[in-house]
Amino acid sequence: MKKALLLMMAFMLVFTVTTVFAGGQKEKAPTTAPAQAKKAMAGAEPTSFTKLEVEKGATIVFSGWGDQTEQKIYRDSIVRFNKIYPDVTVDYQPIPADFQTKLKAMMAGGTAPDVFYVDDQLMTAFGSTGQLLPLDDYMGKAKVSRKDFITALLTIFTYKGKTYGLPKDWGTLGLVYLPEAFKEAGIAEPNDNWTWDDIAKAAKAISEKTKYKGFCQNADWARFAPWVFELGGTYTNADYTKAALNTEPVKKAASYILKMKKDGFLVTSADVGAGWAGEAIGKKLVAMTYEGGWMVNYMRNQFPDVNWKAVQVAKASNGKRADVIFTNAIGVNAHTKYPKAAAAFTIFVTSRENQAEITKTGFAYSTHPDQINLIKDPNDKEIAAGGLVGKVAYWGPNTGKINDQVSKALERIYLGTMSVDESFAQADKKVNAILAGE
Repeated sequence: MKKALLLMMAFMLVFTVTTVFAGGQKEKAPTTAPAQAKKAMAGAEPTSFTKLEVEKGATIVFSGWGDQTEQKIYRDSIVRFNKIYPDVTVDYQPIPADFQTKLKAMMAGGTAPDVFYVDDQLMTAFGSTGQLLPLDDYMGKAKVSRKDFITALLTIFTYKGKTYGLPKDWGTLGLVYLPEAFKEAGIAEPNDNWTWDDIAKAAKAISEKTKYKGFCQNADWARFAPWVFELGGTYTNADYTKAALNTEPVKKAASYILKMKKDGFLVTSADVGAGWAGEAIGKKLVAMTYEGGWMVNYMRNQFPDVNWKAVQVAKASNGKRADVIFTNAIGVNAHTKYPKAAAAFTIFVTSRENQAEITKTGFAYSTHPDQINLIKDPNDKEIAAGGLVGKVAYWGPNTGKINDQVSKALERIYLGTMSVDESFAQADKKVNAILAGE
């Protein structure tokens, strides 16, 4: 049954997610694994791509965000890369905090790394300005196709028909919780039939009867998205020409969350002295939060003695469940001295071989549709099930700026400087200005 569900997810991710991208690239994703993907990785020879000729003596700098857990994932990836490209030196320089801000400054100063993580914000900043290297020619030489990836994930990293990043992973959210908090409060644990009201009632009981805070959610567009999607809302219209933030679904979702916060049952990670919601779970400061599959590896490495579980995100009162699918890519600095080596590293890190190894750790899900069945951890499977009802929060080339306005609107209502109506009316106005190119 579980295997059948995972196979169904592979198809649904290809087709359902693609519907979010009105006017996007129309590419048919493969429905069966390519023959080369069925071979085991033998020695140092790649099986899903052709080894590229690279510059002699190349040394490239690679940067991304992430804690020690994520850093180990990519240090191990570099070791695997060097089995195929022993003459390329990869200098891994992680930037754990304020990555986007620092990278933009480095790019402006001419000191940016050769290869780096690209998210929606950085694609917005660099994709249309010639600061990212188009990867299509290198992909062609390596016999790597866009069709090798979950189609919709590539849309964010495509500009004017060119590929500026290869998706390195994707994720959804789930309701992550501490069973001991529910036991102490004397209430039943969450299940896949839970609604928002179940979260609110449990958060209230736990906050009042135990040492734990009930529910943790920061002012973040991604964690807010499932609430909005479940009410039929969105952040822009279908063709990305008009904001959709000053609307009933958005404001109703925000009002529900705000009430929980005012009642004292919802906190931010900062409220309890944690850096992020996952850490708040690990330190047993909160009972519930919405987090993703990265929790598996994070908890295993940072809090191995903490018992935690996950179920799918809660449904709205209308019975609808929705989730957000988000992704990040690996991109190449257009001004790198070693474009061939940088492209080779990017292609390898996002290859079936390497992503299969990463998926085994529980850190992230492969961006290759034929590898969905590699998800093994029970909590990970629960979270990944969100892919069946998920949407990618992509709103055209200004996605990063639009998502940022949603987060800022949430910050204002969390701080109490604006009402829900005022804050999202302002965000709506700013997003319309962004879409108009003002």
